[in-house]
Amino acid sequence: MGLRKRAAATVATLIAAFLLPLAAQAPAQAAATAWTPGISPLHSGEWVKRDIQGGDAAEQALKDCARASGIACVSVGQGDGKQSIFHLFKCGTRSLSNFIDALTVINNQTGGAEVRFTGPKVGTYRAPAHPSTIWKFPNEATLDFNTMSIC
Repeated sequence: MGLRKRAAATVATLIAAFLLPLAAQAPAQAAATAWTPGISPLHSGEWVKRDIQGGDAAEQALKDCARASGIACVSVGQGDGKQSIFHLFKCGTRSLSNFIDALTVINNQTGGAEVRFTGPKVGTYRAPAHPSTIWKFPNEATLDFNTMSIC
């Protein structure tokens, strides 16, 4: 093998040795920016669907979730462009965790029931029962919310 071919092979090996580890780290770093939103407790029959693509897909999934009367559906960002959607119907106060951004609600409860989010700095935000309204909350309020009440 000539000197030029060996030099080219060495350069290619060095480039591969440098770039491959960086490529392997990229998915791990991207995953590290995501979080898992939680509502506690989730009662029997209630559920959460995770990793819903954001945008129109998340809006459609939220609408599908809230089709039944008596249901409140909450969609919140996961930090990776995807949403977690919670299907809720039991009255009471719940604790929230990792509610950071992209909070929307469809409240299809009956009898004037509300979904209320409360945070120590922002106070209480409400989503009155109205099955065709998508309530959107500002990220700075969502980040402060630590409890949610329905009914």
